[in-house]
Amino acid sequence: MEIFTTNVLLDVLILCIVSVGIAIPLFSNIHLLYPELGWNHRGNVPTSTFTQLDILGILATSLLFISNIIFLTLQPDAETVPREFSSSEMLISGLVSQLIPVAIACGFLLPRMNVPEIFGLKSPNIGKVFLTGVIGLLAIYLCMAIIHPVITPLLENNLGEQELQAPVQMIIDAKENNPSLLVVLAFLAVIVAPICEEFVFRGYIYGTLKRYSCRIFATITSALFFAVVHGNLWSLIPLFVVGIGLALIYEISGSLWASILTHMLFNGVTTATLIFVNVQDISV
Repeated sequence: MEIFTTNVLLDVLILCIVSVGIAIPLFSNIHLLYPELGWNHRGNVPTSTFTQLDILGILATSLLFISNIIFLTLQPDAETVPREFSSSEMLISGLVSQLIPVAIACGFLLPRMNVPEIFGLKSPNIGKVFLTGVIGLLAIYLCMAIIHPVITPLLENNLGEQELQAPVQMIIDAKENNPSLLVVLAFLAVIVAPICEEFVFRGYIYGTLKRYSCRIFATITSALFFAVVHGNLWSLIPLFVVGIGLALIYEISGSLWASILTHMLFNGVTTATLIFVNVQDISV
């Protein structure tokens, strides 16, 4: 990853952290002045069990994200990565990288709350989950179709040739010469990443920020966190839009299963397109 890209991504991530640090005391003062506003206990995503300890959890997770972005600068170009890892090594590496932030969130959550119940994972309304997830996916694609013609020329003018996300480049390379690695990458992209990322970004970060700010701030900030940790400037705005859509889907449905389903479908369509259609201008 180029130094310029790293600096921009770190700046955005630090901006997210600073925004949280400013917004939470600001909203706290607002609620002291107007106690009738409550603390966002209303809505389909319950927040009453989140505490100020979870703000520290977001900070700990953010430090992990910062270290990951810095670590990426030490890596070789994405084109060489698939040739250096076996399928089993890639599976273990992918699982570990996804499960570490989940473990941090669980360390803060599990001693204090019933996570399946709070996240809407227990006894969900299957019909509502499916309907919200599918309609949400279509809405996300509509928004992507609208913004793509606008942002692509801007990125080309300022960044030059497109830099593919590392997972995208890995899938493109693996389908040519390593079918077993391709299966592992597809499994990580379509199954593991949606479950883990929704748990962290929507379940934990969005839920905590909603509790101590408001739904709009929580949606925007959790979406920025989600977009920047993917480590690619070309994907930053599209993934920000995806993150907003996933937060709205979670809030409307009241179940993390809905945003997980949408995320799985989005990554599944992307992965299938990379494998069978050979379109590279997409994100996972």
